[in-house]
Amino acid sequence: VEPADVLDMGNAGTGARLLMGLLATHPFTSVLTGDASLRARPMQRVMDPLRRIGARFLTRTGGRLPLAMAGAVQPIPIIYTLPVASAQVKSAVLLAGLNTPGVTTVIEPVPTRDHTERMLQRFGVTLTVEQNATMKRVITLTGQPEISAQTVAIPADPSSAAFPAVAALLVPGAAVTLVEVSVNPMRFGLYETLREMGAVVERHGERSSSLCPRYYLSARSGRTAGQGKRPSDRHRPWSVGVRQPGRGGR
Repeated sequence: VEPADVLDMGNAGTGARLLMGLLATHPFTSVLTGDASLRARPMQRVMDPLRRIGARFLTRTGGRLPLAMAGAVQPIPIIYTLPVASAQVKSAVLLAGLNTPGVTTVIEPVPTRDHTERMLQRFGVTLTVEQNATMKRVITLTGQPEISAQTVAIPADPSSAAFPAVAALLVPGAAVTLVEVSVNPMRFGLYETLREMGAVVERHGERSSSLCPRYYLSARSGRTAGQGKRPSDRHRPWSVGVRQPGRGGR
């Protein structure tokens, strides 16, 4: 159904890009906007593959919101190699592929978080993930599936959980337990880095989840020393410096 009004995405950059993917294969016109921060962010990277599928866009200079888009009348399945690692662009293409006949393929030179793939598989979409001869991640999705409703338990966000975890590490003797946090391997890099720095990070009490493993996560202070990890070495948050009082920090 064509939106009756402008779709205001507020500050939701992920929401805007994923919605563009969903709308790209429905033959009606939509207008998206957002707050001042979101309107300053470029959308060109997500528009490029959606144009190949058949969607049309009218945007401000630089491919920024607000934008008007017309979904493809006859969407075309594509094989798309991500030029830059982006879970949002990957997800937009996969969501566009849902209403596209045939097989849509996304190739990732660098793996990104895989929540979309897990979710689509849970809802009954035929989606496969393989590694090709050049070690790139190849995701294929068969379009126009029969999707069934599901009950899904959403784990706690590991990026949000990082703030109280790191705060506890800064206070000698402090500890915190975080409830049912996702330990998706593509989202757990910060905690592995903290372990390497000497922090005590433990997981226990595994809970079954239809999307990804989730555990109770405990963190407490230990001897920490900066390891000089580059931002590219770990998943966001990009880099963390933890230095306890009395050990050279102020």
